[in-house]
Amino acid sequence: MGQTPKDTVAEIEAAREDLALKVDLLVDRAKVEAVQVSKKLALVAVALAGLLIVGTIAKRRVQG
Repeated sequence: MGQTPKDTVAEIEAAREDLALKVDLLVDRAKVEAVQVSKKLALVAVALAGLLIVGTIAKRRVQG
């Protein structure tokens, strides 16, 4: 800590600003990663729906 209360307050404010910037960076990264994960999940859902449709069509052809 600083030599005087004024120095201590300045150090605490600087540390708070640094932590706030780091938190903002982490939140931004989390948002980007969440978007990427949701895109991948949407792609998997579309692929599964496609497989379901192809399987249904194939089943009807075999039965009919």
